[in-house]
Amino acid sequence: MSSFTAIRAVTDTLATLLDQELGIATERNIPPHQINVNTPLVSIFLYRVEANPFLGNLEWQATGATQLQAPPFGLNLQYLITPYGQDLSQVQQTLGEVLRVFHERAVIRPGDPALSPDLATMTEELRIVPHQLPLADALEIWKAFNNNTPYRLAVTYEVSTVVIDSGVTRNVTRVQERHLDVSTLR
Repeated sequence: MSSFTAIRAVTDTLATLLDQELGIATERNIPPHQINVNTPLVSIFLYRVEANPFLGNLEWQATGATQLQAPPFGLNLQYLITPYGQDLSQVQQTLGEVLRVFHERAVIRPGDPALSPDLATMTEELRIVPHQLPLADALEIWKAFNNNTPYRLAVTYEVSTVVIDSGVTRNVTRVQERHLDVSTLR
């Protein structure tokens, strides 16, 4: 489980993972349409956050003898991964390297060296899976940046499940003694 910083921490984890495996610089603070470089670079852009439907019905958890905490909520994060380089050949090579890393390291478990310190107490593993986006939808993403922004070669990935703890608690009283009448009725 994690705090409200988990979304940023997942982005940092992806950047650290690529840095450790490839040694290629990553950009996660500037939208991809504003990047203009001729050196190898990978843009990691979070473009969608969705509720994870499988964590929607969790029960309140006991945190003490008389206190319950609301269940955490789960999120799926969708990223646009855009490689940059000096020419199309280098862009394609960088993209291939990114695809390899995310394929080989598709699961980030607690304790992984790439994991952001803000996720140190997480209990769920992070899964990095390709997210098939139809070309028309990919073009719409680039159009949303700016009508004059040309389409760039990019891939989309989904990271799940990001679990964020709830801060809501409630006090309860426990049943101290119960009397049951089990005599037969006549």
